[in-house]
Amino acid sequence: MKRTFLLLTAAVLASAAVVVAAGAAPSAAPGVTAKSILLEGTFPLSGPASGYAPIPAAMQAYFQYANAQKGGVNGRKIIFKYQDDGYNPANTVQLTHQFVEQDHAFALVGGLGTEPQLPVRQYLNDNKVPQLFVSTGATTFDRDWAQYPWTIGWQPDYEAEGAIYGKYVAKNFPTAKLGVLYQNDDYGNDYLRGLNAGLTAQHQNQIVATAPYDLSSSPPAAQVAKLKAAGVDTFVIFATPTPTIQAYVIATKLGWTPAHVITNSVSATDSFLTIATKSGSTITNGTLTVNYLLDPSNPIYNKMPGMKLYRQIMAKYDPKGNANDGLNLYGVAKAWTTVQLLKSLGKNPTRAGLMKAARSITDPGNPFLLPGISVKTGPGDGFPVQQGQLQRWAKGHWVPVGGLWQSRRN
Repeated sequence: MKRTFLLLTAAVLASAAVVVAAGAAPSAAPGVTAKSILLEGTFPLSGPASGYAPIPAAMQAYFQYANAQKGGVNGRKIIFKYQDDGYNPANTVQLTHQFVEQDHAFALVGGLGTEPQLPVRQYLNDNKVPQLFVSTGATTFDRDWAQYPWTIGWQPDYEAEGAIYGKYVAKNFPTAKLGVLYQNDDYGNDYLRGLNAGLTAQHQNQIVATAPYDLSSSPPAAQVAKLKAAGVDTFVIFATPTPTIQAYVIATKLGWTPAHVITNSVSATDSFLTIATKSGSTITNGTLTVNYLLDPSNPIYNKMPGMKLYRQIMAKYDPKGNANDGLNLYGVAKAWTTVQLLKSLGKNPTRAGLMKAARSITDPGNPFLLPGISVKTGPGDGFPVQQGQLQRWAKGHWVPVGGLWQSRRN
């Protein structure tokens, strides 16, 4: 009996020693092994916003480049997995739970879409999982950083972009009559608020008609007809790619040739404007938008180091992708910033460390942004990219208009 007691005591002490030792050793962060780090994201590879499908493939290409040429980050290869949510928030929720609870991803990176990303924001913040560099410029993802510290955007926010259009119109088209087609959700309303702010009270009466549309409804034919009937001479399109292309074509079929067309940056790419033109639109030429990236469709950037690197990456790691599509360059640029953050975490990355780094970015050197544009965050500033340049569509490519605009950092 005594011997049994001694054996049990020894076993308990040995177990306690193991527990203490295990507790003393630092535990690996979810998604991190000695050789890899797991990132995941949801993107609309199908559905009404499938025009954005090139983005995750281009992100993947840059991560593969970083793994092959740079050895990954701090000795770990980046594993990037993405799934199709069809731009359906219900699918986004289901997949996000899978990423967190089954896959144990280190961070979610680049998840696309305002409406799909909003429903998972609270869940990710409750679970302290980084919702890093969402692919949407919805202002809330940057502005509300104090309430959602585990969430951050990347690109210029929609309100700031809308304000640039307003300021430009007030200065250059002070008598123009604006008609605004906009998506009837947070995405479209951000742009509309920004446009009004840029016009200021003195010029807000230039907006003579607005026409909201639902993304799930039929093409916005009635809305475009309403704007034409209102006597609008400046057509402002705050829409995702498919409705944007449809709006261009519908306007042409209605015989409407507005003097000016303004289209938000997320739909104003070489590919989308080309599709609209080939689909029969005659009003794409002269379209005005905002850009902050090197434009692979414009040969003036071909000799820049960032463009040369981009084309090398696309040729080797995404050869089926259209290297002249600005969405691919967007994906590469975002992945570049992600890798820089991961490098800054050192040998023992943590989710909390990742978000701390994301809140204190000083990165003037992203080679895929326009010269002079930097990626910065800091105390009270949750907006990473907040500069842009106006550009005009002319004869099949974008032509820069003026210098850089400052928005949030004025």
